[in-house]
Amino acid sequence: MSTRYGISFLGLILASGAGVFLGAVPVGYVAMIATAFVNTPMLGALPGAVVLGALAGLVVAYGTRHKIRPRMAQRRRRFVLAGVITMPGYIFIGQFPNLTTSQTAARWAVGFVLCCGVAGMVVYYQWRKRLTLQRHARRVAALKARQQATSR
Repeated sequence: MSTRYGISFLGLILASGAGVFLGAVPVGYVAMIATAFVNTPMLGALPGAVVLGALAGLVVAYGTRHKIRPRMAQRRRRFVLAGVITMPGYIFIGQFPNLTTSQTAARWAVGFVLCCGVAGMVVYYQWRKRLTLQRHARRVAALKARQQATSR
């Protein structure tokens, strides 16, 4: 069920999920930096996280080859790079509660991730609205051009 400008509830949910997904990466990197000072042996997981990210990128590139821009140039390279960049953040985000004794840092991290989810919804809304208004303007311009051509 879509609403004004073609915005759907599912689209808003998916956009907020993408925002939360991408918002967790910086928190994970903060946890990774803190792990370097508090629990140095845990950094041994970093090479494994990079390899896991590369493999996940290849799987996502293969799985989305027909759905997301089928002729995207360098699909595998882009998805592998995205996996290599994001996976260490996701691996180390689990260490975040163990790094601090206060709950304030964990609350701020959760708040940041949720704000990123809200930002994803706002970006989705603005994108759909702009796209719909551009389509409408093109239709109106084409209709006016046809009317002027037939009136001559």
